[in-house]
Amino acid sequence: MALGPEITKRHQPFASLEKLLAPDTLSALVSLPIVSARRMPFTGGHSASGSRFLAVETNDGQGPRFVVKLSSPDCDWIVRGTADHHGREMLVWTTGLLDQLPPEFTHPILACARDGTGWAILMDDVSDALIPDSMGATPIAVEDYRLILEALAALHAAFWQQPAIANPALGFCSPWHRYVVFTPTTGEREADDPHEVIRWIQEGWPAFLAMIAPDVAGLLRELLRDPAPLCTAMARYPQTVLHGDPRGANLGIVREPTPRLMVIDWHLVGPGVPAADLSWVLSNFAIQAPVPHETAIAWYREALSRRLGSCFDESWWRPQLELSLLGELLRCGAGIGWDATNSRGEAIGERTRSSLAWWSERAREGARWL
Repeated sequence: MALGPEITKRHQPFASLEKLLAPDTLSALVSLPIVSARRMPFTGGHSASGSRFLAVETNDGQGPRFVVKLSSPDCDWIVRGTADHHGREMLVWTTGLLDQLPPEFTHPILACARDGTGWAILMDDVSDALIPDSMGATPIAVEDYRLILEALAALHAAFWQQPAIANPALGFCSPWHRYVVFTPTTGEREADDPHEVIRWIQEGWPAFLAMIAPDVAGLLRELLRDPAPLCTAMARYPQTVLHGDPRGANLGIVREPTPRLMVIDWHLVGPGVPAADLSWVLSNFAIQAPVPHETAIAWYREALSRRLGSCFDESWWRPQLELSLLGELLRCGAGIGWDATNSRGEAIGERTRSSLAWWSERAREGARWL
């Protein structure tokens, strides 16, 4: 059953970065007079995948500020690892998917352009709205954590049983690519890439597999070699559109006029079961989470069931949740291994190591649905 509208709106990318950043283009996009635009180095953060950023100052510093994300197979290992030939962050805009986000969501994308073999994404500068210290030990506020889970439930309900909107045949990310991109295979293939995340993948997986129980390590080794059994099992349950990467660095909170979730980075957007996004939140906010995982799962479950009404059923909720938690270890195992052995502080390392029993039990539960 489809609960949301089909996408009908389409946008065309600009032919070049120069045209995208022309003052007349910017004036039309923001409905303000822009007479000058100056490109500057971006100091508001960095990409976990190798994409580059530009800051754009307008009207000699007196006008709106923008950020441009430049991505291509040449510079971005996630683009290469997920066979992103069309530019998904451009695709969500050109297909009109972003226009159909529920009101609990917002995003800063204004327009996109071709840029040689890659693409350029023009965004409002929302650096101040993004969640700070996403890799630190400072807990996120309870109300903000719950808002994230509520917004994700709203997204999944809006595109319920409409996975074709993000069909991988159109260029969106397949579940298979979402589960292979952080595996040891990527570490081997990208061995010459200097990005720090590649190092985490290379060194984190051996550490992680050595820490966990032998039965779980054996299960994961099989799925790391080929996640097809996991993807096949997940395909038996209701599908929706996933953001794919709802971690702190990609999220922010807009407070006015009502609180909404600001979302950037649509590298991994595509079809999947709803708990796949939930599981990514659990693992990526593990250090900052203000409540136990079980509480967060219960909050999300209640929010999704409230929106789906009679479409919600325990017969699919439990298996897709347990499969998603198993699958999450294919995505976060290297990070857990790296944090446990190369910690940013003993407290973080100990908290990471103490999570192994919880994740191991979730993996055993998920295996029964394969």
